[in-house]
Amino acid sequence: MKKGSNFIFFLIYIFLGIIIALQYRSTLYTKNEKTESFLSIEKLIAQLDQEKKIEEELKLQAEEFNHRKEEYLMSYIQINDDIRLKFLWEELNALKRMAGLTDVQGPGLVIKLEDAPERKSDRPDRHIIHDGDIRVLMNELKKAGAQAISINGERIIATSEQVCAGPTIRVNMDRYSAPYIIHVIGPMEQLYESIINCERVVLMQKEGIQVSITKSGRVLVPKYGKDPAKAISMLKVVE
Repeated sequence: MKKGSNFIFFLIYIFLGIIIALQYRSTLYTKNEKTESFLSIEKLIAQLDQEKKIEEELKLQAEEFNHRKEEYLMSYIQINDDIRLKFLWEELNALKRMAGLTDVQGPGLVIKLEDAPERKSDRPDRHIIHDGDIRVLMNELKKAGAQAISINGERIIATSEQVCAGPTIRVNMDRYSAPYIIHVIGPMEQLYESIINCERVVLMQKEGIQVSITKSGRVLVPKYGKDPAKAISMLKVVE
């Protein structure tokens, strides 16, 4: 009987040992898998950062080439004293300014919008900036005579969108999170009055959203940085 009991205990110990070994291997495998997954994510983030860096470098190179091209054209026009080419060059630059394809500066405002500080509320969505808020501000500024506007460095043109994308807002197909900094060139006092008297701005401030407005005699608005042809790729000239 004693021998039989010892044998049963022996089998139980072996069984428990197998279970413990399997559990240990499973835990070790899970940890290794998590580690590999974490390393994989880190690697992807590093690759993404590298791609962004390359993209920025290529943009700078393209800007430099375009600048050189314009300098060569100007030199050619001046050397040959070609009145017709000079007229066409001036017309081209005027059209580029109107289309938002050149960096510009002038008097205007710098407006900064920030979400309300974190607070307990039944309607937390009221304390963050939405695309509708941005669109109302854009319309108010345009009615007040705005001649050039940018949001977080993105030039606003006729086809620019301001659309909510989760906790961010998409402008010219790029996503941006708060704070939103708006640079606008135009009649300074008219722009200022239009914003401080805007009902939406008053409501945003009541909800705790921070709105700061700064007047400036020299506001810089960058040119539209995307390919303008893509924005009108569906259009065909009617003959």
